[in-house]
Amino acid sequence: MRVQPRSEVPHRGAPVISPSVSGRLAARALVPLRRFAPFRHAGCRTAGRTGIAAAGRIAAAFGVFILIGCAGHRADAAGLTLPQLIEIAIGNNKELRAARQVEAQAHARLVQAGLLPNPRLETATNSTGPFNYGGEYTASAGFSQQFPIAGRIARQKDVARVDIDLALEEIREAELKLAGEVASAFYRVLALNRQISVRDQLMAADRKLLAVSRNRFKAGEVSELDVNAAQLELQRLDQEGLSLTSDRTKQLGELNQLLGRPAYGPLLLDDSLPAMNVLPNLAAQQRQALERRPELRSAILAERRARADQGLARAERWEDWTVGLGAERSRIAVDGQPRQASDSAVALTLSIPLPLWNQNQGRIAEAGSKRTQAEMRAAALELSIRNEVESLMAELARLRQILVNYQRSMLATSKKNIMIAQEAYSKGQIAIVEVVQAERQYGELNISYLNVLDQYLQALGKLHAATADYIKPAAQPAGSVDATR
Repeated sequence: MRVQPRSEVPHRGAPVISPSVSGRLAARALVPLRRFAPFRHAGCRTAGRTGIAAAGRIAAAFGVFILIGCAGHRADAAGLTLPQLIEIAIGNNKELRAARQVEAQAHARLVQAGLLPNPRLETATNSTGPFNYGGEYTASAGFSQQFPIAGRIARQKDVARVDIDLALEEIREAELKLAGEVASAFYRVLALNRQISVRDQLMAADRKLLAVSRNRFKAGEVSELDVNAAQLELQRLDQEGLSLTSDRTKQLGELNQLLGRPAYGPLLLDDSLPAMNVLPNLAAQQRQALERRPELRSAILAERRARADQGLARAERWEDWTVGLGAERSRIAVDGQPRQASDSAVALTLSIPLPLWNQNQGRIAEAGSKRTQAEMRAAALELSIRNEVESLMAELARLRQILVNYQRSMLATSKKNIMIAQEAYSKGQIAIVEVVQAERQYGELNISYLNVLDQYLQALGKLHAATADYIKPAAQPAGSVDATR
């Protein structure tokens, strides 16, 4: 099964840089700044500013490095996409394979429901021979068969057919749960990849800042405190990077487990992100969720099963009739008379249980109560699904707005600060540390942006799971569930 979430549009190749606010709000849409224009060193040609100019070239170099690095990863053309991962998981997951046996069990119950009771062979004999009463005896042999009346077998088949539909929905529910877990792990890995990348770029910038600080310390331009501060900042980022790498390893292990593969086997993922420029329509998403969600369909099927079970309970008020056919041979003895000849006869019997005291009223009432209970549960679940989809849509809209604010305001302002710092540095008005701090601030804003992006992706995965996008729509056999009732 190939599943393609409607909002997931793979983008391969290098990150697309676009200044449009309505562009894709993904890691590739972090709006990396244009490469800095070459510093104007004309004003820095005096001998007293030679060291500052050299430091400026270093700052420009790793300034460009960090800003380009924040744009995100290049999508790996050979990596597995989310639909491919879901397809692999559904095909290979061991627990899901076990869950599929419920369908075979339901079909077996349907076969059993259509079978008549087995016939019975009955024999009987009695004789006066041991007591010397003239050789009297009676011997009989025959068959008896129970015949259901009032449509009991047909009602049993009705129940068994609903059980098959319930088994299919149980499998779909297990598939959807698995697909949601795969999507959550997949999106989490993508977010971690980008967070690791940003921290790697920040560390590269801090290493160059540390080198510059040490050189300036040797020249007597800064104190040892500046060197120590740069060293501590680099170590802090290194620890954060190790923690993120550990989280990614754990997530990849969990993803491999869901795919039915060794936990620490190699796993190459497509690093593309879904398009996020347009949110889906709420009413359409709610309608799709009500049509596709397996648990709601199961709840409605439970009402159908209770109705079929109630019909079966009514049919079972009349127990099976028993018809018997046999042959009998006997001989009698008359005192003072010669030995009598044997007599043969055909026996036909009919046994009809009368529903006088037990009319199955308890089972009928229980089935009726289960039907009412199932209707109430279906109504409650329908309301819950509507609210779940609405809540997720609201969360997506809120997170999307935060991403837009990052792009429009904070990232843009941080970009402007870098340009101002560059201009001031080229004129010798500020120190290199201020330029690097402005660049680092931009990097930290990108980290915050990616944290929000991670939350957005998790909410997006939950929405696709809530609307059952990750699995094929269920077939609609005659008389099956209508979730839009």
